[in-house]
Amino acid sequence: MSEMRLARTVLSVDEINQMVTRVADEINEVLVDVERPVFIGVMKGAYMWMADLMRAMNREIELDYIDVSSYVGDQSTGHITIQRDLKVDLSDRTVVILDEVVDSGLTLRYLKADFEARGAKKVYVAVATDKRHSASAGGITPDFIGAHVPDEFLVGYGMDYNEYYRGLPYVAVLELSE
Repeated sequence: MSEMRLARTVLSVDEINQMVTRVADEINEVLVDVERPVFIGVMKGAYMWMADLMRAMNREIELDYIDVSSYVGDQSTGHITIQRDLKVDLSDRTVVILDEVVDSGLTLRYLKADFEARGAKKVYVAVATDKRHSASAGGITPDFIGAHVPDEFLVGYGMDYNEYYRGLPYVAVLELSE
């Protein structure tokens, strides 16, 4: 097994708290006239982001989650597999997809198109972290971005390496060595 080491902190607990408040305010402003939007967390990684945003929103929202997979270890497989599908009907609803990170954009692009095909009136994307070098890389442009972070292997605040480090309350760079 590779040796794992947390190299440096990218987002502190305080920075995460500030970004959650800012993004919640931005979402509230955009969705001011939307009654009971549907927040859909992309599991497992989005659970901390979803819980923090839900508390910061201070309004009635409906929650659901979808469990999808496109990674094995630290490598993308290039295709999406749904492990657990939604329970809520998206017909004529305003949806906010919540994910902890956007890197390749594959998962979010797939989910946005899928939710639109299921009849959602409007689909927004809110990511905690954005690792991309340009705003539309991967064919997806998130509507709400918590923080731009380096394109390195990150863990914490929902992000993991083979289920390690997911529960860290901050975001750090993970270094692997043999």
